[in-house]
Amino acid sequence: MGKHSEKQNEAPAVKSQIPGGLNGIIVIRLIIASLIFAVSLIVKMPSLVRTLLLALSVVVSGYDVVLAAVDSVESRDYFATPIVIVFVAVISFFIGFGLEGAALMMFYQIGQILIAYAKERTVKSAKELLCYSDDETVEKITGIIEEENAGKMELESTVGAAASFVLKIALGIAVLYAILIPILTNLSFAVSIHRALTIIVIATPLSVVVAMPLTGIIGICYGAQFGVVFNNAEAMEKAAEADTAVFDKPGVFADDHPSLVSVQSDLLDKSTFMNFAAHAVYYSEQPFAKAISDAFNHDYMLDLISDFQDIPGCGVELKINGAHVTLATRELFASRGEAVPYESSKENYQMLYMMVSEKYVGKIALTNEIYGEAEQLVPDLKAIGFEKCILLTEDGNEESEIAATELEFDEVFGECDTARKLRLINDLKTSRDTQMMYVYANGFDAHSAADLDVRVNRKGKFADILVIPEYIANLPLALQLCSRVREVAAENAIFAFVVKAILIFLSLTGYCNIWFAIFIDMAAALATILNSIRVTSPSLIGILRYKAGK
Repeated sequence: MGKHSEKQNEAPAVKSQIPGGLNGIIVIRLIIASLIFAVSLIVKMPSLVRTLLLALSVVVSGYDVVLAAVDSVESRDYFATPIVIVFVAVISFFIGFGLEGAALMMFYQIGQILIAYAKERTVKSAKELLCYSDDETVEKITGIIEEENAGKMELESTVGAAASFVLKIALGIAVLYAILIPILTNLSFAVSIHRALTIIVIATPLSVVVAMPLTGIIGICYGAQFGVVFNNAEAMEKAAEADTAVFDKPGVFADDHPSLVSVQSDLLDKSTFMNFAAHAVYYSEQPFAKAISDAFNHDYMLDLISDFQDIPGCGVELKINGAHVTLATRELFASRGEAVPYESSKENYQMLYMMVSEKYVGKIALTNEIYGEAEQLVPDLKAIGFEKCILLTEDGNEESEIAATELEFDEVFGECDTARKLRLINDLKTSRDTQMMYVYANGFDAHSAADLDVRVNRKGKFADILVIPEYIANLPLALQLCSRVREVAAENAIFAFVVKAILIFLSLTGYCNIWFAIFIDMAAALATILNSIRVTSPSLIGILRYKAGK
């Protein structure tokens, strides 16, 4: 059913409100309609007068439902819930069951009021989950959940389409039942039509999907406790399906740029070596350039620099005062057939070697210490079902392999600049049947080819999910929450379908009438709304560490 039909499933809002969020005018109308209904039952009167009183109670309690049905007809949404309710109520009067038709409209309106109230209270409770978050996060989440489709999931569309299909099938079955049963049995047409109408009422999709947006909103608010901001419920749904995680190293596992550890040269003193190195990286945008520049405290002579070439992930090449200078990884020199000294080290150092005028003059050791809170990130992701974890880094291949082993990654790609990272993500996505999540810190003005972009930052225009950096360890827990949201939404849908199946069986056997069907269906809708709060169950934490945002 389309957006228009979804809006028509509920009676139009009236501005007059009484404490608690209930619609005051509708409540007053329902009281009047109930009194008219009671008089028609208690007071002895001709059947025509009783029928007119019952019809009046329908008009008083449900004229807005009638207006909604008219709007649905104009929109050609012929299976909208208001149309079904009005149709069943009208036919009930024609077959002599006006009492049930009137009760149907009143119970439907009462159910709508209770559902609206339950929704309001549920959203309020969801917002209370933000009490431990900082003001910036609260403001961001509040803005998200106030958007029209914030809680909408793809599952809702799938289930809604299935429910709409079931309604159409039920209509067909109801028509056949109403026609054939009196022919094949001794039941009257009035009874068979009555049971058919009951089936139609039961088949309305309202209770199946009513709680799904609330489940998503609760999940979004609860995720903020873990320091994770989801743009919408669809992002949570995609995260629940992800089985491959691609990570940037800088900003996620270590600082954006490394720190200089040592300078080693047998030919040049430290000052002269650093002078060459600092001039060599002056125009470079690679992470190691900033570490070297930060350690150089002298003036630059930029007129000495020429023929500069940045080699992403490998180093730089240029001329300084006419002398050819290369500052690069050992892999680059090896690829050119140039030998540089190699000393194995257990430390995860990034080594850059320098040649001046084709002569080796020394090396620089850089380090990127792994954040303590990120050390268990990959094992925790694998513990919740991720099949592949892939690391992308600007470091040389050797250093990248060491980091990947230390962090327990399945695959690693070194010597990557931003452009190569995006190409790799696109290649990985197109070559593998996988649901991919890309986790990065440094922003770029686009969405990657991954199904989901996760930025470790408080801001990110193109990211689907934001992770507050100090809570990166909570990402696996937030992903478990996504699975929980989807599970609860599915549970609610299954529960509603089961209730409907039982009611249809009872109606076919004559043990369920129209007012009882709508009463139970509305009760099922309320139950699914209340069940949505189970998203916040403490059992989510499981074996994972929980760094609370408190």
